[in-house]
Amino acid sequence: MTTQSRPTRGAEADAGIRSAARALQALRAIGASPSGLTAAEIAAELGLGQATTYRLLSTLHDGDYIGRQPGEHRYILGRAVDELGRAVQSQLVVTPEVRAALRGVHDSAEAPTYLTVFRGDDIAVAHIEDSLRHPQITQLHVGFSEASHLTAFGKLMLASRDEAQLARYLERHGLRALTHDSVTDAASLREQLDEVRAQQIAVELEEYLPKLACIAAPVRNATGRLVGAVSVSVQAKDFNARAYQLERAVRRGAWQVSAVIG
Repeated sequence: MTTQSRPTRGAEADAGIRSAARALQALRAIGASPSGLTAAEIAAELGLGQATTYRLLSTLHDGDYIGRQPGEHRYILGRAVDELGRAVQSQLVVTPEVRAALRGVHDSAEAPTYLTVFRGDDIAVAHIEDSLRHPQITQLHVGFSEASHLTAFGKLMLASRDEAQLARYLERHGLRALTHDSVTDAASLREQLDEVRAQQIAVELEEYLPKLACIAAPVRNATGRLVGAVSVSVQAKDFNARAYQLERAVRRGAWQVSAVIG
């Protein structure tokens, strides 16, 4: 009676490495195609059989590393890849020196402090410095990229975009109102952005949330290009009395972050 030998641990490890390599190759191939790829195209790209390709795609899909184009048989990158991309960006930008600068803003302004950066055409929160005494806005979190036309950091960063980029943002996101004071007219938003460009500071009062105010200052790279914003949020009723203190804190913090990034 013959017995079938079991794979050695070394062989199992090699098989696992090959599977991981194929998964990475599949993600790179899908990411390199603007419209995604079909299973047949992925199989051809990787030189795999149909059954192996479908098992690989099923595993990646279960982990949310890939998704399907609505109504199509094409695979695109999934949310898990986007989360990894945000994590990489955060690790590259939010260094210990940057965190220290943001903590300094938090302490001097006595307010939660936010760092936002560009993520493609979007404007996303990359880091938050807060405390039990000065907690962050509940609605904001790392990765938040909504309602940029209503937030101080969003207005500041939109003001750095050219007309084509701004038009693309408005077409994609619109001008949804969240409070009675929200700007919902493109002409009014452009007037606000002109003022932001002139002042190099952005303020919003109860546009994003009732009873809340926010102020933001620009972060620039070594060439002077705006790449992000440092901002703080406070109660709207306290803003006027604290405006000078808050502006001084965010301008200084943004300058420090710019120096580190530069």
